[in-house]
Amino acid sequence: MKPLRLAPALIGLLALTAAHAAVPQHWVPGWTSSPIGYEPDIRDGLGRPFKDETVRQEVRAGIAGTTIRIRFTNELSDVPLRIGAASILRLDEAGKPVPGSLRPLTFSGARDVRVPTHAPLLSDPIAYPVKAGERLAVSVHFPDEAAPPAHAQMVDVAAGDATGALDLPSPRRARASGIVSAVDVVSPAASRVLVAFGDSITEGAGATPGKAMSWPDQLGRMLAASPRGRCWAVANQGISGNRLLSEGRGPNALSRFDRDVLSVPGATHVVILEGINDIGKVKDPAKDWQAPADKLIAAYEQLLARAHARGLKVIFGTLLPYEGAGYASPDGEQRRETLNRWLRANAKRFDGLIDFDAAMQEPGQPTVMRLAEQIGDHLHPNDAGYTTMAKTALPVVLAQGCR
Repeated sequence: MKPLRLAPALIGLLALTAAHAAVPQHWVPGWTSSPIGYEPDIRDGLGRPFKDETVRQEVRAGIAGTTIRIRFTNELSDVPLRIGAASILRLDEAGKPVPGSLRPLTFSGARDVRVPTHAPLLSDPIAYPVKAGERLAVSVHFPDEAAPPAHAQMVDVAAGDATGALDLPSPRRARASGIVSAVDVVSPAASRVLVAFGDSITEGAGATPGKAMSWPDQLGRMLAASPRGRCWAVANQGISGNRLLSEGRGPNALSRFDRDVLSVPGATHVVILEGINDIGKVKDPAKDWQAPADKLIAAYEQLLARAHARGLKVIFGTLLPYEGAGYASPDGEQRRETLNRWLRANAKRFDGLIDFDAAMQEPGQPTVMRLAEQIGDHLHPNDAGYTTMAKTALPVVLAQGCR
């Protein structure tokens, strides 16, 4: 038998196809939401677990891309999670579904999939170009009874499998678990990925709902508007109520750092702004979570070492003023000031320092958050306060360059 001979043109085509297939796609985060675990208030807000229902969760692309994939979370559950079907569609500025934009999502080609315990699951990539700031919605059908531990947010719930419907039939609005924990995009322009890691002040508590006004969201838009900042993608991994050393809302920072920072696709930098919840005054001694300043500094050292070991550059943020907050105390203020002094004194060991504390002080009252830039609880900024934080972070991030 004569050996098979291929035409030179076909050989060239096969070589080109193989070379293209060997080039890895450059995934970066387009949107993120850290899993926080089971919360009875979420289940009570819905009134019961999901069962043979479709849950539609809105997300917003923070950066333009050509291809997307969705990350679903079952990482904090002790039982498998079945997804009967899932889909994605675009929303217009009014939040209405865009005709012709509905696409099914698959998992190794299948529509129905079981997510193992303590695991995430990525959908198959699809060519689905998105623009920065574009609103999207992911619909998930839960055929079995499920109370997935994820991140509480406002979702729309409809009976049966409505993943193929542009408009959900008779949806119910509820605050419940959204198992979409990330939207990854292929974005050729993004060579730098900044992960904002922190608590409610990073997540954006107090900002206008649905307007993407957290400081990481606003920073992402400022970077995109700067000729020197268009190489950046920003991932918001803030959890309201989160703490460095003890269990609060969501796993403690030391335990979730690998999942929420080191595993973010393309991560190159991290901003760490966490600790205010560790120094707050405790009303119930049985729930004492307060940690001395030296223990919190040791936690910062751990995060710094772990990030540098993986090649990430580390930027710390000083803790914002909080006098007048519900859990403020003179002892807590001393610890806050001790932590901020340590951060400033050790700035040369970091890759950057953002002095949020100095930027957010009320003039003449350095221990009080700017009165005009907070929501009235003396702990959380309002939209204007988050703008100030983003403007304060911008030069520090731009100084990191794009190479």
